[in-house]
Amino acid sequence: MKKSLFSLLAVIVMAGCTQSDVMEPVPNENVEIKLISSAIAAETMTRAPYEGTITADNTLAARVLVSETSGSYTTTYANDKMVFTDNGSTAVGFATAKYYPVDNSTLHICGLYPFEGWGNPANDECKFTFNGSQDVMAAPEKSSTKNDSKDGNYPQLEFKHLLTQLVIKAVAEDEAAIAKWGKLTDITLTKVGKNNPSGAVTVSLSAGTADESSAFATLLDNGMSFWVRGAGTETAFASQAKELTTGGEEVAYSMVAPLKNATGTADYTLAVKTEHSGTTPVTVPVNLKTTGSSADYTASTQGKKFVVLLTFKATEIKATATVKDWEEDGGSSEEIQ
Repeated sequence: MKKSLFSLLAVIVMAGCTQSDVMEPVPNENVEIKLISSAIAAETMTRAPYEGTITADNTLAARVLVSETSGSYTTTYANDKMVFTDNGSTAVGFATAKYYPVDNSTLHICGLYPFEGWGNPANDECKFTFNGSQDVMAAPEKSSTKNDSKDGNYPQLEFKHLLTQLVIKAVAEDEAAIAKWGKLTDITLTKVGKNNPSGAVTVSLSAGTADESSAFATLLDNGMSFWVRGAGTETAFASQAKELTTGGEEVAYSMVAPLKNATGTADYTLAVKTEHSGTTPVTVPVNLKTTGSSADYTASTQGKKFVVLLTFKATEIKATATVKDWEEDGGSSEEIQ
């Protein structure tokens, strides 16, 4: 009889423990960090400028940094890749799942593009060295907790372009110009305003910005290359030989350091070589104009795309450029669950 009572008590105790085990973990449950990316435009090749729409065939691979301290990313809670596959519908996490602190403490989250190529973050800064073929973007810091995410209060990361995109369209004025210059063989950016072009950008992680006056301090003596898009990896224009046509076509692009204050006169300077120009390149100043008018463009060029029209004449090469914003719909919407 006593043995039966002890058995019954043991069952009751075990039942109590089982019920407690079911309910107790709720405050300490693991909530995975997940994000949704919407309205960031990207081309198929990871290194190319962002245009188009994110799809399964046109994914966005970003570096996402998570810290327990705002504005301090030397030591990170998480620092890895997230690959977004559509325009705002599917939440994705890190390749190896990362979870919020169970004590509901705050995490601070920012984003960088591209995923690869960044140096180690130092406090609130991170540096990227670029060669003209890569788009560089940053999303400023947002904060979130486990409970915020469970309640549906998700932060929104807004990626912004930090460089300026120059797209070269070459056109010959007439057949005499084609005969004079021959094929187009090289384009190099030699000046940004009065300075040599930069080859690196330093990003403020919490602000998601790059100050034109200080962040682009790594200057290049030999200029910045232009690039040709292709089915595979882009190639430098110096390895091309493009026929000039009177109809004109876009022949190359380069992602370059922005100008803080363009003036509309010699904002950028190109060195252009052709089949018949000799060994010394032709110096061509690029004058930036506002879209739809002949007025000088006099603002920051950061995050702007300029279509540079190189007009080859029998006597000279002229260049003008009008601005066109990249195709964006407001950054990316990030859901953290």
